[in-house]
Formats: sequence, structure tokens, C-alpha cells
Amino acid sequence: MFTGLLFSRALVSFASVLVIVPFFANYRQTSLQKLTVAAVGLILLPVIISGLWSDDKTLWWNSVSVKLPLITMMLGLPAAPVTAQRWKQLSYLYILIITAGCAWSFGQYISNTTAIEAAYLKAKVLPTLADADYIRFSWMVVIAILLGIKSQESETNRAIRYIFFTLLLVLVLYLHLLASKTGLLCLYAGIFLYLIHIFFIEKKWKKGLTIIAVFTAIALLAYNTMPTLRNRVQYVVYDFSNYSKGNLLPGYNDAARWLSIRAGYSITQQHPLTGVGFGDMLTEVNRWHQKEQPNSFAYERFLPACEWLVYGAGSGWTGLLCFTAGIVLLLVSTTSKNKISVILSVTTLIPLLTDDTLEGQYGVILLAFIAFFGQQKFLYQSTRA
Repeated sequence: MFTGLLFSRALVSFASVLVIVPFFANYRQTSLQKLTVAAVGLILLPVIISGLWSDDKTLWWNSVSVKLPLITMMLGLPAAPVTAQRWKQLSYLYILIITAGCAWSFGQYISNTTAIEAAYLKAKVLPTLADADYIRFSWMVVIAILLGIKSQESETNRAIRYIFFTLLLVLVLYLHLLASKTGLLCLYAGIFLYLIHIFFIEKKWKKGLTIIAVFTAIALLAYNTMPTLRNRVQYVVYDFSNYSKGNLLPGYNDAARWLSIRAGYSITQQHPLTGVGFGDMLTEVNRWHQKEQPNSFAYERFLPACEWLVYGAGSGWTGLLCFTAGIVLLLVSTTSKNKISVILSVTTLIPLLTDDTLEGQYGVILLAFIAFFGQQKFLYQSTRA
């Protein structure tokens, strides 16, 4: 699955199905939490039921099938014989694979620096693996950083600690070079939550102030030395200055995302009880554009850039509330008391707020991966670690 996330959609699809095998081998010893089962059910239910009034059954089924890894990983991962030590080893493996992906991306930057830096002024970014899905790739990097910090807490080998601390620093710097808004939002939201814990729970003011100083220095250094980040900020500010004043210029990325949010909200308001069905959302989005923004390009007419509005448009306020309850239950029931686990769960909400994350394969896999692997709440770990 780790390898497939970066190199092959087919491989990650195969792995997300195969992962259920441990459940059939150990189902008698597997204790599923009722809240977790209910959470996954609440997330899937609005999508499944909306098939009753969706005319386009193909798109409806695509939306259902892409979310099935929530079931297979929920059943399979807790049944896998993963001890705490093996969890840490797998986390290190994930970090190494993600670092290799970042190295490949950085190599593309080195080989074509001028063109890539100029492209950042036109909403383009560094080439990445993960099928060029740089938003999800940046999220993978943040997950690697958080898993690395969590793994380091129990690492006793000093050499390994130094090696992976260096890798985590490299990943932080890469996130600034990539300059994906989602990745940076998750990173700095995580730092903010970590600081709250240090200041108000641990009451270690010196440590907290040191972290603030270090990341302030990193951010300033990155902005002044990385043209990709600087150009990205300039582009985002320019785009915002236009669409915030109602000047929706065609061809601008953030303006198109704002239009998608407006479209999603409008569709939800027009169909408050049932929505239009997950199979017919694109049709309704296109109809909204033809009426409200006829000059928009075809590639700018996409699903709402917010998973809550996707559920609202597809299944109405009923489905939106159902989805909200499901996400909250999933994160609450799978999150351990470890501070990094809490941060991992809370930052998971960001990609759901800023994109239609669960309408694509990688987004669903990453949500399931965080809930059923990243949180380290497995039966075998608690009894055999």
C-alpha cells in the first residue's frame, strides 16, 4: 500500500482489498469497536442511499466504490498481528518511501528550475508522484512527519533518532518548497496544536518558545530562499484580491475552487432534504455554472472543494449531518490519548474542509490509513506489544 500510494493506483487498489485478509484469518480474535463500525456506516450511508434518486448510476457507483477501503481497512488492519515495535518499523518504512518520493520531486525541480519557478505564478507546482496529485502527496508528507515524531518518542537507539530527525527536517523543508496550501496548513495547524499542549498541559514554556523560534526561522528562510514558495504566495494573494472583490477571472485555481463552493452551497439550498444524488452532482454543477458563471472553462466545473458541501449537494442537509457524525465518531473512536495522535486526527479535518477529499482514491485511503494504522490502536498491540 505504501508503494502504491506513490507509484501505482492499481497497486494501491489491490492492496486496499487484500488488506482485509487478516480479518478472515483472525476474525474470532478481532474486537471491532461499535462506534467505529457506526462511523463508517454513517459516512457511507448517504452516498449509498442517494443512488435511489441518482440518474447517472455510473458516477454514483464510482463514489460508492472509492469509499470501500474504509470497510476493508477497518476490518483488516485491527486484525493484523502488528506489535508496537513492528508498527514503529512500518512507520519508518513509510517515512523512507515518502522521502524517496520527495527526492524524486526535488530532482525534477533541479533539472528544470527556471521553468518550474515561473510556473508557480500560474498555479502550477512541482511534479510529484502519487499520480501527480500534489495535494494528497503533501498530505502524505505531513502524515510521515507526524508518524515520525510519534515513533521517535519510544526510540532508544540514538543513531536511528538522529537519522530520522534529519529526514523529518528534510520533509518539512520540502513542504515549503512544494508550497501546497493543504500540506502547509496541516503542518502549521499541527505545530499550533502541539504548542498548545506544551504551553498549557506540559507547561514547558522554554521548549514552546524554542519551537516557535525554530519554525519562524524556517518559514522566513524558506520564503526568502525558495522562489517556489514566494511565487506561490504572490499568486494566491493576487488571486484572492480578485475573487474576494467579485472579479472572478477565468483560469485561476483558487477562484475556480471558490466557484465550486458557491455551486455546492447553492445546490444544497435548492435540494435541502435529499440533495441531487451523488451520481448527478456534476450535472447540477454544470447547470449552475451555465446560469451563474457561463464564461467559466469546462475544467473549472468540478465538485465542491469541501467534502461537507459534496455531501450536502449529493444528499442534502440530512446526509451532511450524517457525514459529520460519522467523521467525528471515526476520529474520536480511533484516536488514542497520545498528543501526536490527537494532532493527526484534528489535522485530518483540513483536507476534508478544503477539498472533495473522499471523492478520490488517495483521499479515502489516507483517511483510513490514519484511522486504522496511524493511531496505533490495534488489539494485537495492546495485548502482545
